[in-house]
This record gives sequence, structure tokens and C-alpha cells, in this order.
Amino acid sequence: MNTMWNSASWQADPGHICQTALGQPVPSKTVPASPVLALHGSASTGELWQGTADYLRGRHRLIAPNLSCHGNRQTARDIPDIVGVVLGTMTEPMHLVGHGHGAAVALEIALLWPELAKSLTLIEPALFHLLRDGAQSDLALFAELASMAEKLATAASAVSPTAGMRTYVDFWHGAGAWRRTSEGLRQELTRHEEQVGSDLAAALAATWPASRCRELSCPTLVVMALDSPIASLRVTEMVAEAIPGARLAMVPEAGHMALLTDPHIVNPMIAAHLRATDGARTARKSRRPTTAFSHSF
Repeated sequence: MNTMWNSASWQADPGHICQTALGQPVPSKTVPASPVLALHGSASTGELWQGTADYLRGRHRLIAPNLSCHGNRQTARDIPDIVGVVLGTMTEPMHLVGHGHGAAVALEIALLWPELAKSLTLIEPALFHLLRDGAQSDLALFAELASMAEKLATAASAVSPTAGMRTYVDFWHGAGAWRRTSEGLRQELTRHEEQVGSDLAAALAATWPASRCRELSCPTLVVMALDSPIASLRVTEMVAEAIPGARLAMVPEAGHMALLTDPHIVNPMIAAHLRATDGARTARKSRRPTTAFSHSF
């Protein structure tokens, strides 16, 4: 199974800047394209999207804020609260792309402010509360995640919180993944234990039903890697089924961090979805007058 935990893909210190523009502005001589707001998942930073920004270079400008800069580290961060901060990044309608926890934030933006969402790309959204209302097998998956959240919470108050991160890493990347990780990287990951614990707690505590996704009207691509944990695959499937017209794409022989391990598959998927959305909008604009965009926060 592929894993993400390698020093080349890990940004040791995101620094004090919470908004990162990874892509360059699109040259004025090209056809204008909507910018992309890319939101990372837990235990990561905006640098997760560097490869995607490089792939989209010359076509889209990609903005990747560091979600870890937002919220109270001592409590579970409420996704709508994070949305309120991220909205400050959006000065115009954008393509929304998210991974894990970031995908949950992107979805919330599209639901609350649909006029800001040109399109939506959700890579294994961390909407684990949906399992609570599912079948018995879904409830078992929810219980497994709740148990891990408890271990993370307990470890956060311990002198050495590595036990929580060991459980977390092995869950997402297979038994023994933590053991195969270098000592330096283990220390770096342990620094993010509170972040991943609060993100998971927030994902489990939400209460809204999957039927809420039926309110979405923007073009949506949902992506899952088939070697990911069953809980993540199940939630991704539930979201794809609930969003009208959503396309579900599967990445074989790849794990939860397929964005890093298999960028040659995932990035073209994202680019094709953006291109199709912009192409469809351009065709519609040629058939009817445009209206001015206005939005107040």
C-alpha cells in the first residue's frame, strides 16, 4: 500500500502565513480561467497542493490556505467557523477542491454560498458523522473512528503523545506504517496530534444528514483511492450518491494520500473536471447575457 509519510512531501513548518498562492497568475493573453481554492486535510498544510498547482500552471491560479492556522487548538474546531475564516480568501467565485477535512470545508462553502462555487472536487471528504445514520456496518465503522478519537484526546494530554499518532497513521496507511516512519518524521507528526484529534472530533460531532447534499447544484467530482480505509471509502460513496449529478472517480492501488503518491492520476482528473466546468459555463454565456456578480459577507 502506498503511504504519504516521506520527508519529500512533508512541510516541516508552515510558518506564519496562512494563505499560500502556489500557482502563478494566468497570463492575460490566455482565456481567463477561474482561480482554484484548494483545502488540505489533517496533518498537512497548503503545500500539499504544490504538485497540483504545477500541473495547472498557465491555466489556473491555485490558492492554498493553511487551515491549521485557524481555530482553537484546545477544542474541536467547528467546520462552519473555519469556513467563515476561509471565505476571506474568496474575492470572487472559485473552483473548490478539498482533501479529507479540507473537502468537508469546501462542501460547506458550496452549501452555504453556492454563488461562490464554480465547481466542487471532493477527495475522500471527512464527513464521518454520516456513518452514524447508516446501516449496522456503518455504525461499526463510526465506532472504530470514535475509539481512535478517544485515543488521540487521551494522548494529547500525555507527556509523550506518540501513541495517538501511531494509531492515526496506522489507520490511514496500514498496520506498521508508523514503525516504518523515520524518527524525525515521527516527531514532526506528533506535533500535529492536537490538530488531527480536533479535526476528527469535529468530523464525528456534526449532525446534518446526507440529504443536505441534495441542495448542491454545481458540477461535482468525488474521488476515492481504493486502498484507503473502508470508513473513508464508505463516506465518500455516501456523499457521491447524495449530490445530484456527481461523478465518482476511483484510483486503484492507491491509498488515502493518492494526491501525493499518484499525482499522475489525480491531477489530470482535477484538471479535466475544471476544464469541463469552465467549458460548459463559456458555452452557456455565449447563449445568454451575463449578470454582474455581487456578494456580501
